[in-house]
Amino acid sequence: MTEVLFFALLLSVMFSTRKNKRYGRDSMAFEMNWPPLLVRLMHELNARTFRILHNYTFLVSIPKWREIFATEFAGRIIDHILCDILKPWIEQTLHPRTFNNREGMGSQAAINQVIEDICEVSNGYTETAWIIKWDLAGFFPNANCDYMESCFMRLIDRFHDEIADKYRSFMPSFLKWLAMIAIHCCPAKHYERRTPKYLWGVHIKPEKSILNKPDGIGVPIGRMSSQTGMGLYINDEVIWLNEDCGIRTTVFMDDGVMVVPDRLKGYALSLLPELRRRLAAKGVKMNDKKFYCQQHWKGLEFLGSHIHPWSVILNDATWARCLARIDEYNKLSTVEKYRELDRFISTINSYTGLLKNRTSYQRIMVLRDSLSQDWWQWLDWDTRRQCVISKPQHTFRQRLCKKYNLKLKRI
Repeated sequence: MTEVLFFALLLSVMFSTRKNKRYGRDSMAFEMNWPPLLVRLMHELNARTFRILHNYTFLVSIPKWREIFATEFAGRIIDHILCDILKPWIEQTLHPRTFNNREGMGSQAAINQVIEDICEVSNGYTETAWIIKWDLAGFFPNANCDYMESCFMRLIDRFHDEIADKYRSFMPSFLKWLAMIAIHCCPAKHYERRTPKYLWGVHIKPEKSILNKPDGIGVPIGRMSSQTGMGLYINDEVIWLNEDCGIRTTVFMDDGVMVVPDRLKGYALSLLPELRRRLAAKGVKMNDKKFYCQQHWKGLEFLGSHIHPWSVILNDATWARCLARIDEYNKLSTVEKYRELDRFISTINSYTGLLKNRTSYQRIMVLRDSLSQDWWQWLDWDTRRQCVISKPQHTFRQRLCKKYNLKLKRI
C-alpha cells in the first residue's frame, strides 16, 4: 500500500475514532495539530516502532463502580484500525447470540432475544420454561492476554486470503502486529490517574483492578480492542452451548441467559460443570452469587431490566438514579439551568428512551411531572415521541445566534 493510500486509511479511521468524542481532552489535543501527528503515526506504523505508552485510568460509579482504562488518541486509532478492518470477518466469526459491541445489536436486542426465547420455549407462555442465569466474575481483570491475542491471530489466519485480496498482501501480518501491541501494551505500567487514588481502596476490590494483576493478565475496560476481543474470548463456549448442546443461550459481555423447556432442565444444568471447566481454562470463573435457576413466570433481571411474561420494566436502581439526576438539575439556579439546557435535554431523553423500550408509560409521566416549572419556559413535551424538545425560540441555533449576535442561515 502506497503512503497516499495508507494516509487516506489513517485519515478515515481518525474521523471514526473521534466520533462522539471530539471534545475529549486528548481528541482536541490531537486535532489541533493533526496533519504532522498523523504523518508521524504513519511513519511509525510503517517502521513498526509505534507503542501505546500514554494511558490514563479513572473510576465510574454508574451503574456500579468500575475501573476504566483509556489511551491516547493515537492509541485509539490503532484500536480502530484493527477492529474496523477486521469487522466483516469478526461478524462472520461471532455467534448471532453474542450481542455486545456489535453494530445493530446491543443490550436492548439481547433483552428482546431473551423475551423471544421465553415465548417460544413456553409455547406462548402456556408451558413452563426454565431460566438459568449466570454471570462471569472479574471477566476483564482476569482475562489472559495471550489467549485474547491468539483469538485475533486465528481470525486473521482463517480469513488471510480475503484480507489480502481486499487490501494488500502485507495487511494480515500488519494486523497481527497491531493486535500484539494493542493487547500487550501493559497499561498498568505506564498510566495517569484521573480519579483520586483513595477511591480505589474504597470502591474497587483488589481482584477487580488490573493494577494488581501480574503481567499478561487483565485487559482494560474502555478499550475497543478489549471489548471486541472479549466477544471472541468466549465465542467458542457460546457456539458450544447453542449449536452443539442445543441450548438457547444469549450472552451480553459477562452475562448469560439459558432458556430451556421443563424436560431439558436437568440436561442444561448438567452442562454447567463442563462450562465452568472450559471457562476456567481461560482464567474465567462464574460468579456463584449471581447464579439462579427458576421458572419463567417468576421473571428475571437482565441488563438493568426486570423481564416478566406480562411486562419489561426498568430496574429500581436505574429508576432511582434517574429521579436523583432530575432532582440535581431542579436545584440549579435559573441561569445555571439555561446554561445546562442541552445537557439536560440529552439526559432526560436518554431515560425516556430506556422507558419507552419497556412497559413503563406511567414512569414516563412521573418523570415528566418531576421536572420543575422553570424548565418549561424553554422546553415543550412531545406527546408523540414522549420526550422533551426545545421551544422554537430556544433551540440550540437560536441560543447560539442570540449569544454571539450571529445571523446564520443554517448550522
